[in-house]
Amino acid sequence: MNNIFLPEEIRDLVGEKKYTVEKIGESGSEVRIYDQFVLKIQPHSIEADNEYAAAAWLKGRLPLPSIPVYTVRNNTAYTLMSRVRGKMLCDMEYLKQPELLIGLAAKGIKMMWDIDVSDCPCNASKLSERLRAAEYNVANGLVDIENTEPGTFGKDGFKDPAELLAWLKSNPPEEDISLTHGDYCLPNVFALGGEISGFIDLGKMGPADKWQDIAIAIRSLSHNFSGKYTDGKKIFDFTAQMLLDALGIEMDEEKFRYYFLLDELF
Repeated sequence: MNNIFLPEEIRDLVGEKKYTVEKIGESGSEVRIYDQFVLKIQPHSIEADNEYAAAAWLKGRLPLPSIPVYTVRNNTAYTLMSRVRGKMLCDMEYLKQPELLIGLAAKGIKMMWDIDVSDCPCNASKLSERLRAAEYNVANGLVDIENTEPGTFGKDGFKDPAELLAWLKSNPPEEDISLTHGDYCLPNVFALGGEISGFIDLGKMGPADKWQDIAIAIRSLSHNFSGKYTDGKKIFDFTAQMLLDALGIEMDEEKFRYYFLLDELF
């Protein structure tokens, strides 16, 4: 995609500057990392629009990338944003300091809880929208069963994604609404020292049940500490209660399971 078309307003800012490329899944999307900017090029979607709306609405209230240019051309969305300072929470600097990392993960969630969402313009995070998106994934064979958690499907789980979707539609929990990230995993949260320095990938950000983020955070912390991404070398014996203690809340098994399973369809 090196020769991909770039809108003039983006070329005016990045010119011929050098960049590295990161691919996003198999969708044909691309992320270009410049010294000062990140350029996300992706098929136009509700989530692309939502990321721009969230960053604009939350400007000055949360540490988010600024987006000097967002434009859609020929059904392709171009999002030019500032680079976030610091390191991802999955960086080994933080994984080797479990107490600090868990505290930072909790701090990021609490920062979002402090935001009044009564006039939030973002809708992609609503449960009805998430279920609609999940239905699209199931109908179009986009659920990667090989990368779901053990037990979700098979002998002791659901027969297939369609059966899971039907269960999710029939068992929606009563929602405790707050601002949520929507995909609160460690690579999407940055820190500088002992402070949260930024949130990225805001396509699912908006009002939703608090457990949307808590469930994903617990899974992400578990995977990273267990060594899933470090050749199986366990780093720390993490338990979900550690994050819950840092958040000052009790486990809600029903909501944890629901939002954990919902994410299996994405």
